[in-house]
Amino acid sequence: MRLQQFLAHCGIASRRKAEELIALGEVSVNGKVISEPGTKVDPEKDSVKYRGRLIKKEKYVYLVLNKPAGFICSASDEKGRPTVMDILPPNVKARVYPVGRLDFNTTGCLIITNDGSLANMIMHPRFEVEKYYTAKIKGRLTDETAARLMRGVLIDVDGEKPVLAKAKRAGILKKHGKNDIIFITITEGMNHQIKKMLQAVGLPPVRLHRESVGPVTVKGLMQGAFRDMTEREIQYFRREAKNGKRHKGAKKKN
Repeated sequence: MRLQQFLAHCGIASRRKAEELIALGEVSVNGKVISEPGTKVDPEKDSVKYRGRLIKKEKYVYLVLNKPAGFICSASDEKGRPTVMDILPPNVKARVYPVGRLDFNTTGCLIITNDGSLANMIMHPRFEVEKYYTAKIKGRLTDETAARLMRGVLIDVDGEKPVLAKAKRAGILKKHGKNDIIFITITEGMNHQIKKMLQAVGLPPVRLHRESVGPVTVKGLMQGAFRDMTEREIQYFRREAKNGKRHKGAKKKN
């Protein structure tokens, strides 16, 4: 772990400010003053001090929330809307944050942690972590349209040049009147990606739910409820990140 990353993780300062503190010679590692940002440290073995005070590594926290509708996935909201941080269990004292985002009214699986390496691994598209969604759509999903979603459709992302967004898999789960309930799996995480992809093929979602992220699922977890990530789930991400392998999701549909 880089020294400035460790300082930020322990709540000493933001990563950018931590780089300034290091450059000013206010941080030492194993008794030696370090002035070079980017120096690698092992939080389990190295003694890191800031202005002579020993910095203790904050314990990692790994939570899974079945996010209810009506909450923002951020630490605060300029419009004053409720955020997922408002419903954290009271015993959580660590500086945790949501990994990625779900839209205000989208429900489902949201990982909340203070482990930056694991969070980056989940969000970075090169690892192809599968996110499995179900959606109630306006209209019918034909085989042709499902194939089109898997080939890719152009969507606008943050007002920039349209980009190609693809589904790994897509299909019908259940017919519901004139509308279908479908599943769709993606390995990217662009802003409003599922909603924009479905709108692009003329099937806007009425309701959207994320069932799983990689092997982590909210099956059996009530909306608004939390659980701890299992050791198997945590080690899965760590092992895959270490090996540089790409992920396969927990859900598989033909």
